[in-house]
Amino acid sequence: MTGDNKQLIRGVYDAFQRGDLDRLLQNLTDDFEWNAPGGAPFSGFRQGREQMRAFFTELRRSVRFDQFDVDDILADGDKVVVIGRQRATVLETGRHFETPFAHVYTVRGGKLASGLALSDTQAAAACFGESTRERQALTGSLGVTHPAFSGPGTSE
Repeated sequence: MTGDNKQLIRGVYDAFQRGDLDRLLQNLTDDFEWNAPGGAPFSGFRQGREQMRAFFTELRRSVRFDQFDVDDILADGDKVVVIGRQRATVLETGRHFETPFAHVYTVRGGKLASGLALSDTQAAAACFGESTRERQALTGSLGVTHPAFSGPGTSE
């Protein structure tokens, strides 16, 4: 199963690099959850294929990836971690950011069920001129952490 999950991830990343959004989305569960913390326009929590389509549309509209390298894929059961490096240009400002990343996935039924993107979110947000926005988004009213930084949360 671990080998199958690595192949699944390789296929998804290959589809991303080719710009084959439909192929990429086919490999997500209907209720896929994505959390990309940070202050950039494409940051935040998404759920489902249509929200992921919107995520990738926003990502392509706002940045050009000058480098996107997968250095390693680690899998253990239903957990897969992708470690890599990215360098991108923010199209609106022309500014560049470069950061290592780790993407953590859970696989269910041969598809990706959830993902968490970890990288230097401050470097990316600053290139958008978003550092103030990021600071404001860190806490909402009464200091409650914003969902873009912590996921969907739970109500108790």
